[in-house]
Amino acid sequence: MNRILLTAIFTFSILIFSTGCTITPKYRVSIDAITAENISIAPSSYVIKALDDKKDTHTLIFQQHSQKLAQVLQQKGYVPTTQGAVATQTIYFDYGIEKVNEETQTYSEPDISFHIGYGYGHRGYYSPFYFNPFYGSFYGTGFGGGYNTYSKTRIYYNRYVTLLAKDQSNKELWRVDVSSVGESKNLKKIIPLLLEASTPYIGTNTAEPINLIIKDKPKKK
Repeated sequence: MNRILLTAIFTFSILIFSTGCTITPKYRVSIDAITAENISIAPSSYVIKALDDKKDTHTLIFQQHSQKLAQVLQQKGYVPTTQGAVATQTIYFDYGIEKVNEETQTYSEPDISFHIGYGYGHRGYYSPFYFNPFYGSFYGTGFGGGYNTYSKTRIYYNRYVTLLAKDQSNKELWRVDVSSVGESKNLKKIIPLLLEASTPYIGTNTAEPINLIIKDKPKKK
């Protein structure tokens, strides 16, 4: 009987750890857009440059994000400038991450561990080391009691994207700022999502920051 109980508990534990649900990550995003007044803003030829002069535009990660930005601009009708030509607009691009908060949470959970003991009866008291054939052996089972206390530290980061367009006279035309606060530092995944979220707001005005919740795209099988 006890062996059957042990087998059932072990099998149940294996099922818990070997199965699970796939959860699509969600990101809370804030978008703020502004466009110059009394100026006709229309898609045109462009070139992408780093907004931060210290950012190395030759790195693979900058080039990868720039390619994603080019796809976003293409959806809005923008055309990359040809070699040797002067672009009508310069799109200054910046992205990054910064720590904004750190908090430690403490919580308690009931101890639900399961214990099994085996021993022998001896002269009116229990001894796990002495075998007395006149009293026989027995099993003892039970669950743990009390509570276990745990603590977990969470660090939150602001992941952001800035797009700033200027004309040939270096006058600002439009700007879009997109940000998302969360625990992940994976910019390779988050920056493309922020760029996609910015698409409808390029060349527009928002009276105040717009808050959205976007889902991560499932991986292609």
